[in-house]
Amino acid sequence: MKRLRCPHRAWDPNLTRAEIQRSPKRAIRWLFRRITSPWRGLPSIYIAGARKCGTTSLFYYLVAHPHLLPPFRKEVKFFTFQFYLGTLWYRANFPFVHQLRGRMTLDATATYLMHPWFAQRAYALTPHARVIVLVRNPVKRVLSMYNQNRRRGLESLPLEKVFEREQSLLSGERERLADPCYSPARFELYGYLWESCYIEHLERLWTFFPPEQVLVLRSEDLFASPQEVMAQVYRFLDLQPFQQTSFRIYNPGHYRVDASLKPAVAWLQEYFAPYNQRLYNALGRDLGWERECIDFD
Repeated sequence: MKRLRCPHRAWDPNLTRAEIQRSPKRAIRWLFRRITSPWRGLPSIYIAGARKCGTTSLFYYLVAHPHLLPPFRKEVKFFTFQFYLGTLWYRANFPFVHQLRGRMTLDATATYLMHPWFAQRAYALTPHARVIVLVRNPVKRVLSMYNQNRRRGLESLPLEKVFEREQSLLSGERERLADPCYSPARFELYGYLWESCYIEHLERLWTFFPPEQVLVLRSEDLFASPQEVMAQVYRFLDLQPFQQTSFRIYNPGHYRVDASLKPAVAWLQEYFAPYNQRLYNALGRDLGWERECIDFD
């Protein structure tokens, strides 16, 4: 895909004035990558999401493997925010082709899973890539995302109100995202419920990537038994076993669930129940979320 002309979009998000002032050396490194992009490779692995499910931890566990090379930045966001920049811009994020002989690289963008056009775009460019998806109890994922947005000053509404806003605000948003020039910022910021309907996204993903190229992991298992889960990941990627000595948890969420949220949590549990059941049926296993307890203060 060639670069598109998009009004009000950056010529290059890595070369804005703010980025150059933040780190001139990094900007120079990126310029070199842009110049040499025709000779660079593409990812053979995607960590596609979902957010607040441990994607950052999984990324750092993976790049510790000697046969995996990291991208310029963890979240490239090409198929969502930056698709208008074209394939050469995307290649600039990855190692040279000759460096990838016998090795792999990856793109770990946690919002890919929820984006309506990720699967189609990614398959067209990298049809043999493998996709890893992390899923977490959807009620806890929503609570974690909501509290993160509150801490960052991105959310001012009470919990029960954000669901009403999502239904009205995001109406028609999925269709608008077909335009690469259209920013998915509002979709990603306010799609609390949508992002946690995992089966909807997986069915769309399986339409393009065959199931044998998609690995669905329960994020609770990643943190409870990281060594066992990573062994499963290495087998999926045809990588040699690799013994890690440390499994630090990256970006842990610290928040309290006030007892006043009980009605909203009960509503969420009822809302997600049919989606969860469809997911269990599709995966052929019960992920046990209905039996988990939410601890209220």
